Amino acid sequence: MPVNVELTKEEYLPSIARMWRASITSTGIRYEKEDSETDLLAKLREHWPDRWDLRVVRADNRIIAFLACDVGANVLAQIFVAPERQREGIGTALLQLAKELMPDRIALWTDSRNRRARNFYEHEGFRLLREVKHPSAAHFRAHYEWCSGVR
Repeated sequence: MPVNVELTKEEYLPSIARMWRASITSTGIRYEKEDSETDLLAKLREHWPDRWDLRVVRADNRIIAFLACDVGANVLAQIFVAPERQREGIGTALLQLAKELMPDRIALWTDSRNRRARNFYEHEGFRLLREVKHPSAAHFRAHYEWCSGVR
């Protein structure tokens, strides 16, 4: 399936936040403080457009995935696919785009308990650098890195 990635628009932000919340919920991982849709929308507005390069995938007139990259810092900040659209190659296509936007190196963090995400990143050539306690929560995060030419 070809994946058509678009630059985001202001009017997409609420739909991105809604899909982001659903995707987080679908992991089954619970947090001490769950970010609401409103919290996630505020985070999007805080970081886009000044800090994040924010891209979306739409199908049937709705957001089904998004990618947020802090290109200047070589950080993949967020990558989420709607739960019902996972395992269709959309995440892989977005990750490939991230590698095009940041061709030398990419850093990312994911919840250490999110085995599905970790398997995905490892399959795509990211290597685990370390696991560290989240700075503002009780859980641990896995810090990954991808470097061009390193597998």
